[in-house]
Amino acid sequence: MSKELFEAIEKHDVEGLARVLSQEADPNALKAEWPGWLPLQAAVEELEYGGPVEALVLLLRHGANIEGMAPHDQTATPLLMAVFRRQLEAIRLLLAAGADANYQGSEGDSPLRVCVEQGDLATAAMLLRSGATRTIDEAGGPTGMSALGRAASRLDVPMIELLLRAGADPEASDLDRQKARERLPPRDAENQEAWDAAAALLAGRSRGG
Repeated sequence: MSKELFEAIEKHDVEGLARVLSQEADPNALKAEWPGWLPLQAAVEELEYGGPVEALVLLLRHGANIEGMAPHDQTATPLLMAVFRRQLEAIRLLLAAGADANYQGSEGDSPLRVCVEQGDLATAAMLLRSGATRTIDEAGGPTGMSALGRAASRLDVPMIELLLRAGADPEASDLDRQKARERLPPRDAENQEAWDAAAALLAGRSRGG
């Protein structure tokens, strides 16, 4: 039955998916072939190829583990996969269903830090409203930075403002013992306005103050 389940997901066949789930196909079955995902992970992957969000709805309604990952690969939950792929509708659905906004994968990525890396202000705000404030100062991922440090390194002033409003600590150190202001790039003629705004915010002053 699991073979039919994954075939329906990969063919974007919501009717077929509904049918096999109603016949008690396991919504948490492990795919035998590489990459060995669970159905919910496979459905998130298929979104990039035109797959329907309804597949996620069906799987969740039938008991799919919202935090489920293949045992051999603890890199990303379905939510983190959706964030990487910028699948906003899926992100909203998974958060509404209770996905953990604070999950950190085996490679150190978290939904919030990925959104900062992408410059996705709206999704970052949604994650913060959904509980990502609990780990807002945690650092990790390829850069070893916190969300605020990464926003500073990108001179992303709106993101810095958002994170500070949400309670990010400008004095918190990242994995390299650097504070967010120490992650600012060199100031030059091309970035001086953004640099000054970012530096003022990180020093606890309002923009233009």
